[in-house]
Parts: sequence; C-alpha cells; structure tokens
Amino acid sequence: MGGLDCFLDGFNLIRKPGLRQYFIVPTIINIFVLVCLFAVSVVYFDAWVEIVMGWFPEWMTNLYWLVWLIAFVVVLVLILFCFTFVANIISSPFNALLSVKVEESLTGKPPVSSASLGMVLPRAVGRELSKLFYVLPRLVGLIIITIIPVVNTVSPFLWVLFGAWMMAVQYADYGADNNDLTFGELRALLGRRRFQSIMFGLPAYLLLTVPLVNLILMPVGVAGGTRFWVEQLK
Repeated sequence: MGGLDCFLDGFNLIRKPGLRQYFIVPTIINIFVLVCLFAVSVVYFDAWVEIVMGWFPEWMTNLYWLVWLIAFVVVLVLILFCFTFVANIISSPFNALLSVKVEESLTGKPPVSSASLGMVLPRAVGRELSKLFYVLPRLVGLIIITIIPVVNTVSPFLWVLFGAWMMAVQYADYGADNNDLTFGELRALLGRRRFQSIMFGLPAYLLLTVPLVNLILMPVGVAGGTRFWVEQLK
C-alpha cells in the first residue's frame, strides 16, 4: 500500500467499530483551533500578504501578480503550519491513543512501548517541540529563497512540497513514538521512503484548505499515518 492509499485509508479507519470513539476529541479540538485561526486570518490575511510582499526588492513591483502569488502561498503555508502545530500540541495525547488503537486494529497487537501512562502527555508535547525545532530553520531557508530574485519563481512549489513533507513527518510520528523510535530515527525512515512520504503528505496538506474536510483532517491524518507507519516504515 503506497503513501496515497495509506492516507485515503484514514477516512475508512476512523469509521471502523472500535475506533470511532477515539477520533471524537481530536476532531473537536481541530474544529476549535481552526475556527479561531480562521477568524484571525480573515482580519489580518491581507495585511500579512502585504508584509511578505514588502520583503521583495523594489524592481519586482513590476511583477505584481507574481509577487502577490508567492506572498499568498507563503502566508497560507505559515497559517496552515501554525494551525497544525497548535492543534497537534493540544490534542497530542488523544492522537497518540488513536494511533495506538489503529495499530492494534491493523496488526492484532498494540505497539510495544516502554513509556508509562503518566509520560504520554509530556512525551507527546516533547515530540511536537522537536518537530518545531526541526521545521524552523527550514522555514527560514524557504523565506530566504522566496526573496531571492529569479530563484523565487520556484518558491511556491517548494513551499507546497515542504508542506507535504511536514504532513508526513507529523502523522507518521505517532506510530514511531508509540514504538519508542526517536524523532531522528523516524526522519531517517521517511528519507528512505521519500517519494511515498510526499505522496502521503501532499493530499493531507492540500485538504487543509478544503472547508468541512479540514475539520476531520487531523484524526484522518493520524489514522492514515499509522497505516503508513505499519505498511512502509515499521
């Protein structure tokens, strides 16, 4: 089963008897964070786009629509990244439990972990912070590419590609964490399945922009990411 199939199977997994109840809390958290972020974005989105457009050299103002498109993609990716990070920080313990139950459903046995129940929350939050430290320097690199003339024409593609990669990292991490793999070990495994990882993450990333679907995307991503972990990485 390839990366795309694993992601799509997430929609089926959250509807299976015995798993449905575990996606309710992540979905509620997802809706709450998304509504809050949407309310803020409606007010400030145009201003944020103008700020990013101000990063470009003066002569590029003649290419207004190109600059606006690049700025639009940059702001959209940053908003979606913030949404994903905040929602996953808050719901990380519930996502971890959903992933455990999905893996048990798929393999017939729960993942082997040395973590006690009391360590689930601090360890899950710690993993989210590890992802933040991983992504920040890469975001800075993408911003630098975005403001370099000529080179920045490919930056929208790079931002989308990076968003897809981060979705794969985000949602495959629950299965890895539940099996006591470090974040570095997970990145190495994903690197060996780079194409399939992108194929998993791309629809997850694009569907973040689709109303209603994005309300259930987090539990779908966790379930599909666990399937991806079992099929491609374990």
